[in-house]
Amino acid sequence: MKLVKKRVGLVLLASVLLMMLVVALSKYASTRTPAKGTAPSLAASVAQESAAEAMAPDVDETETANASEIAKQNLKLFFGKDDRVFIPAPYAPPYAAIGKMETVGETRCTATLVAPDLAVTAAHCFLMTPHKIDQGKWFWAGYHQGKWQARYQVETQVFNPKFRQGLDYKGDDVYIRPRVARYDIAWLKLKFVDGVAPAPMSLYTGNHPDDLLAQIHRYDSKVTQAGFAHDHNELLTAHKGCMVTALVDNNTLEHRCDTLSGDSGSPLWLNTENGPMLVAVQSSAPDWFNRAKADNTAVTVLQLPKKPQ
Repeated sequence: MKLVKKRVGLVLLASVLLMMLVVALSKYASTRTPAKGTAPSLAASVAQESAAEAMAPDVDETETANASEIAKQNLKLFFGKDDRVFIPAPYAPPYAAIGKMETVGETRCTATLVAPDLAVTAAHCFLMTPHKIDQGKWFWAGYHQGKWQARYQVETQVFNPKFRQGLDYKGDDVYIRPRVARYDIAWLKLKFVDGVAPAPMSLYTGNHPDDLLAQIHRYDSKVTQAGFAHDHNELLTAHKGCMVTALVDNNTLEHRCDTLSGDSGSPLWLNTENGPMLVAVQSSAPDWFNRAKADNTAVTVLQLPKKPQ
């Protein structure tokens, strides 16, 4: 599949057509660990902003449904086939740099160590409650079934404040408006606590979208994504060689990596001759019934704010 570069205006035009077909709103994620007797599913909502579609974060949600129905929905989200593989522990590089991030309010997302004291994740992980920033608490690198290779305290998180201006809260639901989708990426400032610190994953360091597009083209538009999806949230799974389908001019990527709730903030990287190079973090996905209308969305590291000191 050929990678294309899209303009936001064209994306919004497509969303106008979609809004003519979609009339119902569906629930966003609660991000807590699923309660016993409930089955988690990926949620998505459609909010009207210039007749554009809102996308759902890949965070944990609980919703009663039978297992076979959930499996059918997940298969839709996986573009018809689950291509993920389990990564055996203890993780070798670059997987050891990937871990779970937990907030004070117990929201859990995936994050990646990119420097001895810095990690990257999705900004919406801290904003699941109206009018409040849910502070980061822990980052466990190399997480596997309740254990970790290294534990870090989250001292602070940094993301573009404009992101908060595009979030809508209705009851327990939260909606990310298209105009702020580009800001769903955050730094974590970390303090090492214990364990064996892994080697950080390298970040793409360019500053121009055309250069990033050329890099993606160079590696046949294929990336690897890895995270802690809700169906195996104690285990790290990866989709190797998944396709990037578009670089949008708001510096987001459209891609076809197999993600579920819990994968928010997970890394997408190119496997270069110099090693893995992180280019984006997972942000959102459509619900299963809209899978044919949209690919998944990741925010490129071009959108990272100024590093915390």
